[in-house]
Amino acid sequence: MRSWPFWILAIAVASGPWFGVVARPQWERVTWVPFHGFEDKPRDVLVNMLLFVPFGWSFAKSRRGEIGTASAVAAAGIVSIAVEIPQLFYRLRDPSATDVVMALCGSAVGSLASQAFYGRDARRAPRGRHARQDRGAEQ
Repeated sequence: MRSWPFWILAIAVASGPWFGVVARPQWERVTWVPFHGFEDKPRDVLVNMLLFVPFGWSFAKSRRGEIGTASAVAAAGIVSIAVEIPQLFYRLRDPSATDVVMALCGSAVGSLASQAFYGRDARRAPRGRHARQDRGAEQ
């Protein structure tokens, strides 16, 4: 089962609020340089990273070794940027490059953890349960 699309929805919902919308983008509120914004508190940085760990985990798990961590990170980057853009129009949110960087880190952590847990690495033969299944299919 592919659960990573669910995580896109969860991330989008968590990125609200869905009120306080303004007509024009608030470019002056964007923090372009990571870790230099007033909203970049350790708790917020950690939450942004942890929000994307399940996405990276499920993205890697659903691909079963077809892709590497780079693909999970790229997908997280697209999702994160897609979530940051509407924040230009929310009075109560501040789009930040820190959020995007932490999304990439969280997705990488999740992807690497999934690959380690399931024994998948594109550079090596599968281990564990998948190796036994592959050997059984060959015989």
